[in-house]
Amino acid sequence: MNKKKGFTLIELMVVIAIIGIVASIAIPNFSDMIQRNRLKGAVKALETDLQWMRTQSIKQSCNLQASFITGDSSTWSYKIYQPAAELCPSCTAGANCVLKTITGTEFAGVTMAAPSFLSAPTTVAEFDFRRGEARRVNNSYSNGGVTLSTTTYTARVVIAQSGHVRICTPSSTTGLTATPSCP
Repeated sequence: MNKKKGFTLIELMVVIAIIGIVASIAIPNFSDMIQRNRLKGAVKALETDLQWMRTQSIKQSCNLQASFITGDSSTWSYKIYQPAAELCPSCTAGANCVLKTITGTEFAGVTMAAPSFLSAPTTVAEFDFRRGEARRVNNSYSNGGVTLSTTTYTARVVIAQSGHVRICTPSSTTGLTATPSCP
């Protein structure tokens, strides 16, 4: 008998159907993972930058500020700077000296809501260099935070009055795994 090698049309259709089923299950999970990781990267970067800002404020013996501009992933940003009135060794007095700038374009799909610092203006966070506490412009101490989100997940970076920076999940939202709820 003359036996031909190869696949039959039925075998090929079964394999294509199985690949289609596996792809329909995997693709939504993959896009969900990408969203989660982008948000995690953005909140970790913000948390790290605020902790760095606090450390630099103490190290340089001058108050540093972070200013936030909210919006979608192409428009939000924050910058860490020495205010014009401060005399930091790393900058010249009389002008704002920007130490670091981060834009939302680095974290596609992540949006930033309006910050809620209990200071004036509410879009500025500041650390007092003497004890590293979160500070208001009027010299009283304060706390606050910034909420970042994707279409599915939400996380908040909070600065306690003591100056401690942490990540939490706002109530009634889906947060990142192993992230505690915000009080």
